[in-house]
Amino acid sequence: MTLGQEFMAFAATVREEVRGLENWPCFFAEVNLGGTAIATGINADPRYQAIVVDELSNLTQMPLVPAPDLIEACWDTRSFVLFSGMLKAHAAKLSKIANDLRLLSSGPRGGLAEI
Repeated sequence: MTLGQEFMAFAATVREEVRGLENWPCFFAEVNLGGTAIATGINADPRYQAIVVDELSNLTQMPLVPAPDLIEACWDTRSFVLFSGMLKAHAAKLSKIANDLRLLSSGPRGGLAEI
């Protein structure tokens, strides 16, 4: 394996992770605002959710949508767990690349000295 091939592999893995991270807005597109503390919408104007989600979408320039079940959306942390996992995987790959480069450039007496 040449050094160029190794750097091409580094670039491929970073590109793959960046492509995955580019879709992060879809994880946070659902908005669970119902106008009350636990998002039931009781005693709130029925138009509240649609108005607020539309305004937030305009302000953020993101395609936000109302959550279909507001109570479930209050306690569901799936989006945060998935996004956190994606960031952790990306960080682990970057750490491996850095460690590989450190090992390959170590030396000349106690290391590989390949770079």
